[in-house]
Amino acid sequence: MARLNETQLKAQIKNGDISNAYLIYGEERYLKEHYISQLKKKIVDLTFESFNLHQFNSKDTALDDILKDAQMLPMMSEYNLVLVCDYPIEKSKSDIKLLTEFLDDVPESTVLIFHYDAIEPDVKSAGFKKILTAFDKAGAVVNLEKRSENDVAKLLVSGAKKRGSAIDINNAKYLISVSGNDLKNLLNELDKLSYYAQGKEITKDIIDSMATKCLQARVYDLSKAVVTGNSDNAYAIIDTLFNMKEEPVSILAVIGGVYVDMYRVKCAKTAGFSYDDVSNHFNYRGKEFVLRNASRDCAGLTENQLRKSLDEIMNTDLKLKGTSTDKKLLLEELILKLILIAKESRYA
Repeated sequence: MARLNETQLKAQIKNGDISNAYLIYGEERYLKEHYISQLKKKIVDLTFESFNLHQFNSKDTALDDILKDAQMLPMMSEYNLVLVCDYPIEKSKSDIKLLTEFLDDVPESTVLIFHYDAIEPDVKSAGFKKILTAFDKAGAVVNLEKRSENDVAKLLVSGAKKRGSAIDINNAKYLISVSGNDLKNLLNELDKLSYYAQGKEITKDIIDSMATKCLQARVYDLSKAVVTGNSDNAYAIIDTLFNMKEEPVSILAVIGGVYVDMYRVKCAKTAGFSYDDVSNHFNYRGKEFVLRNASRDCAGLTENQLRKSLDEIMNTDLKLKGTSTDKKLLLEELILKLILIAKESRYA
């Protein structure tokens, strides 16, 4: 058949034009869960689910045994559905050969779905490319990527309406910047905010008071405090993150990511490009707000200051992973150094 985008997959399910094989992967966890659930509902009659639905997770079962179930005839139903989650098929040449041979002649009464949730396949590997080609010929390959920020914001606007409340497009984008761009998490936040709004509009004040900030959003607040020299606020945020039991390495990774974003934006501006150009080149799809924050925070910094900051972040990363020094102390020292760099001060 072909490689399907989200719209094509949605239409296929709606029309009942089911393929005999699917390979579903991509960044957007919620969309993968949603469409696999929709396929399952379309294919399997609940009355005979125990006979016609076979589910496997990771490499708990040999591929040969999985394919034996895929060759079974359905009972009182059109299809026998086999769902295989997180099977690292590209890691084994023998598995690749076995699966491609099966896909050459998939039984008409079988729907075989390989999908990835907790792990992501190595899409650039020769093995995975062979699998893509095999699923292409036998059925459909679907890469469910992150939606753009604008598309997610529109989904939140329509989602609020369905929940009996309202949110305008700007506040929807603000919610994304606060709670992150994970669709499943955003829809949970929208449930909470809609309930709190009690049929009224979800305002920025409601988002500020009720929405749960993701780690990335809290680190944005931290970086803003650092570049403006607000040490009290910066250390208060570090305290909050530790009280929330966030891993120091994870905190530092996000700090590093924020400074990389700022450096990219700064270099682009120096070269006469916009953060939209950065977004397209480095694939910030669904995370456009990241670059808006970076553009704001790097305005008062030079490229040299950002390079020095990234050096300090790398040095702290090495210390976090290689010494027994108090991890909170290491992060607090880093914050001080970043503030001094932002102030063009010298430090020992």
